[in-house]
Amino acid sequence: MSKNERRQSNTLFNYFQSPKVEKNGSSAKPTPSKVSKTNGETKKDRDGSDSENEIKLTKKRSRIMVMDSSDSEDEGDTKQGKKFKRKVESDEEQSTPKKPKGNKKVKKVVYSDDESTAKKKTLFDKFKSSGSFGNTSNGSESPAIKVLTDSTSEEPATSQPIISDPNSSWAHNTLPFLKPEKIKDANRRKPSDPDYDPRTLFVPDSFLKDQTPAMRQWWEIKSKHMDCILFFKVGKFYELYHMDAVTGVVELGFTYMKGEFAHSGFPETAYAKMATILIEKGYKVARVEQTETPEMMQARTKSVKGQKVVRREICQISSKSTMVCTAQMPEALNDSRNYLYAICMQQGSKGNNRVGICFVETTLGTIIMSEFDDDNHFSRLLVLFAEYPPTLILTERSNIAPALSEILNTQFKDVQKETLSPNTQFLSASETLNKISMGSYFYDKDGNFHWPEFFKNIADDCLPKAAYELSLRSLGASWWYLKDSLLDVHVFSMAKFEWYDPVDCLSEEKTSKVKDHMVLDAAALKNLNLLGHEGSLMKVLDHCATPFGRRLLQRWICRPLCDVVKIKERQNAVHYLAENGTVFKNTQTILQKMPDLERELAKIHLFGNKFYATEHPDSRAVLYEAATYSKRKIMDLVRMLKALEDAQEIAEVFRDCDDNFLKKLTQFAPIGVNIDLKEVLRYFKNAFDQQKAEADGKIIPKRGVVEEYDEIENKIEEINSQLQDYLDEQSKFFGCKVKYFGTDKKRYQLEVPENKSHRATTEYQLEGAKKGSSAVKRYTTKVTKSLLADMMNAESEKAKLILDLNRRIFEKLFEHHEKFDQVIQCLTMLDVLCSLAEYGRTFSQDMCMPEISPFNDQPVFVAENGRYPCAPNIESFVPNDTKFGVDGTPNIMIITGPNMGGKSTLMRQVAIISIMAQMGSYVPASSCSLSLIDRVFTRLGAQDDLVQGQSTFFVELSEASSILKHATKHSLVIIDELGRGTSTHDGNAIATAYVNKLTTYGCRTMFSTHYHSLVDNFIGRSEIQLAHMACMVENEDDPTEESVVFLYKVAEGRCPKSYGFNAAKLAGLDRSIIAKARQYAAALEQEAKNRKAIREIYHAEDMKVVRQILGRLGI
Repeated sequence: MSKNERRQSNTLFNYFQSPKVEKNGSSAKPTPSKVSKTNGETKKDRDGSDSENEIKLTKKRSRIMVMDSSDSEDEGDTKQGKKFKRKVESDEEQSTPKKPKGNKKVKKVVYSDDESTAKKKTLFDKFKSSGSFGNTSNGSESPAIKVLTDSTSEEPATSQPIISDPNSSWAHNTLPFLKPEKIKDANRRKPSDPDYDPRTLFVPDSFLKDQTPAMRQWWEIKSKHMDCILFFKVGKFYELYHMDAVTGVVELGFTYMKGEFAHSGFPETAYAKMATILIEKGYKVARVEQTETPEMMQARTKSVKGQKVVRREICQISSKSTMVCTAQMPEALNDSRNYLYAICMQQGSKGNNRVGICFVETTLGTIIMSEFDDDNHFSRLLVLFAEYPPTLILTERSNIAPALSEILNTQFKDVQKETLSPNTQFLSASETLNKISMGSYFYDKDGNFHWPEFFKNIADDCLPKAAYELSLRSLGASWWYLKDSLLDVHVFSMAKFEWYDPVDCLSEEKTSKVKDHMVLDAAALKNLNLLGHEGSLMKVLDHCATPFGRRLLQRWICRPLCDVVKIKERQNAVHYLAENGTVFKNTQTILQKMPDLERELAKIHLFGNKFYATEHPDSRAVLYEAATYSKRKIMDLVRMLKALEDAQEIAEVFRDCDDNFLKKLTQFAPIGVNIDLKEVLRYFKNAFDQQKAEADGKIIPKRGVVEEYDEIENKIEEINSQLQDYLDEQSKFFGCKVKYFGTDKKRYQLEVPENKSHRATTEYQLEGAKKGSSAVKRYTTKVTKSLLADMMNAESEKAKLILDLNRRIFEKLFEHHEKFDQVIQCLTMLDVLCSLAEYGRTFSQDMCMPEISPFNDQPVFVAENGRYPCAPNIESFVPNDTKFGVDGTPNIMIITGPNMGGKSTLMRQVAIISIMAQMGSYVPASSCSLSLIDRVFTRLGAQDDLVQGQSTFFVELSEASSILKHATKHSLVIIDELGRGTSTHDGNAIATAYVNKLTTYGCRTMFSTHYHSLVDNFIGRSEIQLAHMACMVENEDDPTEESVVFLYKVAEGRCPKSYGFNAAKLAGLDRSIIAKARQYAAALEQEAKNRKAIREIYHAEDMKVVRQILGRLGI
């Protein structure tokens, strides 16, 4: 067969045709090859073409796909790190444009130079969010598939792919309804309309009528999901068109395919990689699958006139906030959590803000709700955001309070945000309950609906309780968004609902009781760098072996304990693990083998969900890599079973452990809370051959496990027995050995030697013959046809049952999810305890387990040789002693000292050591003791909040005011240079008054300042201790040669100077400028002394005192 006669490959070039582009340098047009016919039959597209019409086979251009082997998750190790080439044939655009009816002329697409996107913003630019969407990095190596023209191709040079220039005048850049000034949403609203919906696009009917069926299908889907990049399935490839193709070229490194409209794509096997890259860059990806085969389409459209196209449906919309682990996307982006938030609020009767929240982690299937009163600064909301960082925030369109809008658009300007229409998308509380109750989420096996226990606290059936109206509205918005992304079944049917209470939010009946956790507000989490990356407390303490352990560690850092008993339980467990190396090592060996069990369990649930397997669009998707995906599912199942089996070994590791808390975590009932899964695991181990299931990608139950399967197997064995009996009869009848011949639908033909075939009667129908030395004739009879029909029916039943059995085995496993959750919780806590133990084992300096005492009337804090926890293993670090409330030491410390002398580091050190102590961790000190701290306040650094229009001084006072409002005597207050945001005199006065106020609270306070006159006001005060960061000064009398050596050691008393000129010198300021500055400083200092002396003289009543004052001035 010639190259021109090859059958067409799966690409939309078969039917997405555009007018011809005149080839440069040649006026010759390629001539389509004639259709090759055999036995009078016209060749049809057999690879998924949507058209039933005859397809003229044309000469194809070859293209080489250069793929990184990592594009396919199932490549063997031999291909790792290498590139391989795959030759893909695609058709040239040979067909003519669609002809209009009647005498209408064909409209030609005209490109004008003035439409260049160098002058006008292209549509591609419109869909890059101002939020967290990544920027294109020019010149960087593309991580994606590159489509190149084969250098050996016989095609002319003009068939080279179009250059990958996003500013080319593609067809979509010429469409009027895509012009920025004319674009509208599906309801024909312009962007200036407050109800404009950027998720949709108005596409004129007149335009759609002129499109080919498949392109019309693409535009119809795109018009409903304009904010998504469509991965549009055509055969074995995902194709990108128009503005999406431009994104593929720019972000994924694709090369444009030939044609007047932008077009790029990649094979199905690379979906996970391509989708992940775009999602990481901030895009939303819609996976559009063919949900019927061409044969199914032909049967469906037999009586329908006009052009035909296979049905396609969106099967999943993925973004950072709507990721789920599936067979096609087997792993999540990373271990971190990505939360989808929905927020609504209303003004309270007392002028407060009532906030309703729902936030969802789709990879875990958790839905967390909350509703609380908040202040005008939204302090509780900011703490929530710090503890559970948002990836996407949903709000109600045209119904968001200005104050909340300002915070979201300033402090969270890099977070993606979307608005939903009132009532239809951002649902009312009652409508939320109605919609959820009508879903398929909470039905048992018998078809009975049951609300999860969680809902009994917030609603009476479908009637919301008044105190939870706003949180239920936010739940409705989250539900709508997940349903629109086709992920509602994945998440809601897990029924993992939780309620979040702000740490500082005590109900009225608990106001007299102590808190369970230390309160860390958003400022503390940020200023102390508790959750960042390099240099953060999280980074230093994180020695977790599992992703789920890492997630719990972050929660422990955000919520240290205020319960002495629980803290000591943790301390003892950490100490035991640190001191018992063998136990620690064996525990780590088991934990390090664990996959992300929380996400694995979510996958098990999804793969076993009956609704998802039968009603979800994914259940109808025609996937060419279905066998691969099936194997991945089995691998997930086997991996989960193996991990749970390994987890059972933990009990044996801690069998002789003498720590009660660890025994409780690791031992089975009645000693501990760990769950014995031996019987559950034994059932699944005996149910099927796990190795064979992994190899074949399907689960075949063993005998006696599934009665239905056993019945079908018995039926097939009976048919085989009948076939053998009939074959024996035929051998006797013909007087020779007769065999069965054929495969599939041609099976069970009786193969008879030709020299015996004369015995065949009219009951035998000749099906074929073979000539030669061993000539035979092949017959069928009514009996063979009947047995074949019986066998095919039985095999069909078996195949269907096996498909459902694969789902049912996952469903069966998930029935034990409560037991698995309990095991995972035990492993999670054990992993965090091991992480804290490892921190204590690896820190090279002094470590101790702090002594914690309950809240008492005299708060205390003592740390000897304390070190900054976030700078581990620095040999030159200078340790310091810090005391509050012991041996007569006051609870307020005013710290002075030179710039860069270590004041801020010392204050952060005390705060972080306190947090670690109440987490149950070792702390970097030779000894440490403290009474419980209920809240840590930080006022560190100062800068203008330009985005909110707030000055440095305003920010300082706002934070300082919050401290006075919420602090108790059990709090720890860290304040760095209050008042430096305004004039010296005003700042000094405010700082002095503020310290005076703090003395009435009695809370442990560290207050640093450069206002030496402030220090003068507190000399001799019994409730205040003065301290400074020591230093050595050389050549103090010579301004140009003075140098300061920082000792980084805290010392008693005040520091006479701040040595700011030394900082200027280190910064490289010219010496002459420094010398001149010293002169000005000396003059200002003398002037201040004179003023002070005049005031003292004015108030003096004794001339002796006046003479002393004048003597100090040298008069």
